[in-house]
Amino acid sequence: MKRFITTIAALLLTGVAVMTLRAQGQGMGKGAMQDDGVKLTAYKIAFFTKNLDLTPAEAEKFWPVYNDYSARKSKLQADRLLLIRYAAQNQTNMTEEEVASTADKLTRSFADEAAMVVSFNENLEKVLPPAKVIKLYQVEHQYKQQLLRELNQRRQGQAQQGMRRSM
Repeated sequence: MKRFITTIAALLLTGVAVMTLRAQGQGMGKGAMQDDGVKLTAYKIAFFTKNLDLTPAEAEKFWPVYNDYSARKSKLQADRLLLIRYAAQNQTNMTEEEVASTADKLTRSFADEAAMVVSFNENLEKVLPPAKVIKLYQVEHQYKQQLLRELNQRRQGQAQQGMRRSM
C-alpha cells in the first residue's frame, strides 16, 4: 500500500511539474527540445522519488527545496560557462586587469556554488531524515550515470544506423 501511495504521489508531482513547465513556457527550447526537457524533468522526478523512497509528505516538502536549488545551481553554472567562453574567445585582446578580474569572477562563482551546496544541505536536513539526505547525493550520481549511459546508447544506435545507410 505504501508503494502504491508513493507511486501515485510521484505521478501527481510529475504531472504538476509538466503542467508548470508548460504554463511557464520553460524548458530547454522550442518544439521538440521543449518536449525533451519536459520528459527529462518527469523522468528525473520519477527516478528520484522511486530511488529515494520518498513518502508523499516528504516529497511535498522535498521538491520545492530541490527545484529551487537546482534552478539556482543551473543558472550559476550557465553564467560561469558564459564567462569561461568569453575569456577563451577574447583572452588575446584582454588586458592583464581584465584577465585577473575574470579569474576572480570564476573563483567567486565556485565559492558561491559551494556555499549554495552547504545551504541546500541545511535546508534538506529540515525536510528529510539524514539517511535520505545522504541517499539523495547517491541518487543524483546514479541519475547522471543513467543519463550518460542512455546518451551513449543513443549515440551508438545512431552511429550504427549511419553505417547501415552508407552500406
